[in-house]
Amino acid sequence: MTTTAQQYLALDLGAESGRGILGHFDGDRLTLEEVGRFATGMGEGDVGPDGVRRWEFERIGREIDLLVAQAQSQAGTLHGVGADTWGVDFGLLDTSGHLLEAPVHYRDTQHPPAMQAVSEILPPEEIWALTGLQFLPFNTLYQLYARQARVPGILDKAAHLLMMPDLIHHRLTNGRSLIGEVTNAGTTQLVNPRSRTWEPSLLTRLGLPSHFLPELVPAGSYLGVTNSGVPVYAVGTHDTASAVAATPAAPGTRWAFLSSGTWSLMGVELQEPNLTQKAFEYGFSNELGVRGTVRFLKNIMGLWLVQECRRSLARSEGQEFSYPELITRAEAAPTGGPLVDATAHRFLAPADMAAEIRAACRESGQEVPEGIGPLIRCCLDSLAAAYKEALRQMEELQGVKFEALHIVGGGAQNRLLNQLTATACGIPVIAGPSEATAIGNILGQLVASGNVGNWEEARTIARLSFPTERF
Repeated sequence: MTTTAQQYLALDLGAESGRGILGHFDGDRLTLEEVGRFATGMGEGDVGPDGVRRWEFERIGREIDLLVAQAQSQAGTLHGVGADTWGVDFGLLDTSGHLLEAPVHYRDTQHPPAMQAVSEILPPEEIWALTGLQFLPFNTLYQLYARQARVPGILDKAAHLLMMPDLIHHRLTNGRSLIGEVTNAGTTQLVNPRSRTWEPSLLTRLGLPSHFLPELVPAGSYLGVTNSGVPVYAVGTHDTASAVAATPAAPGTRWAFLSSGTWSLMGVELQEPNLTQKAFEYGFSNELGVRGTVRFLKNIMGLWLVQECRRSLARSEGQEFSYPELITRAEAAPTGGPLVDATAHRFLAPADMAAEIRAACRESGQEVPEGIGPLIRCCLDSLAAAYKEALRQMEELQGVKFEALHIVGGGAQNRLLNQLTATACGIPVIAGPSEATAIGNILGQLVASGNVGNWEEARTIARLSFPTERF
């Protein structure tokens, strides 16, 4: 390990906000300092004149430029920068490296029909056998099909496809990096989890080109430098990959993880993918992790339910409620209330989340949660129930009994949900660090730069540097 203080900038972008987190590494421990944050979008204004929901990447790019400049000012010397984001979304570049269009948002309405159309051409069992990925309507495979159908020929014009964090690295290196990092590519449903390489045959069978698929490199790779000479590193560019890399699990324990934020991703770290028929039926996913691992997990709606209920309540009640206030009201709500299926696609992008949850309760013959507290309690109880079932399925599929559940990410700060989860799952919950994604991002830069020997050492640094809470 290095004995000289080092400063690295993590660009950590989520569905609601993007942040710059400065990591200070003294050779043994890591400390964090927030540089700034900005809204990534998701409002109604993100829907363009063509009715397509998009990310305002040029605005996001300018915000990132400001964060990098601010980090350099604060740090004096910046030893590296790397980006992580959500999965599945991408940008298409022409031969000059310019975007053909603003990247489409994964919650756009064109994706579910595209998924249905693809399933009529490619049987889901065949896609599963090749990719081992959970079937979600916004997977990149379906997005590409939808784009070509909506804008004929757009894929033929594309010279390069870059996932969102790779697009950020392309910008940071002034267009010099056209490389894809494997953990984010692994969310596309176009990568073989055994070979960790693209499966272009899937696009070919759909009548789509594949010439734009980039070279893939592992997390912990050097990509180039910014115009000011700061090294740019490919970290675990899928946010969950970075979060799991920073999970402070002790060696030799049988542990599962829950990356808790807008999405809940619950799983276990494996050395090989689980491509069994039962895993397919249960809706699990084999996503690619750092150091050659596989994150065998299930996507659950997560705190998106609460976020969107908060938006619904702002409209219906005429006031904005803070998250702590919503949790306080949920704590006061009666126990044993109604539950909804927190994995159901109906909650992906409803016009009114509160109304959708109440409708689901009504349809299942349960009491409808009318008040604010009961509504939020329904969200949290439903998440805990979904976690319990996912854990049961993982234990069945892997033939193990887990000894602990590590909850990392922003949702680790929700103490009510942590306790509900521990009670439902029947095993200890170890919550924290809440900044696991940014921590994992910085650890990836330390590995890539050679200042930390390997990912095992990196996880030890996370365990020594940040406190956790046991439920």
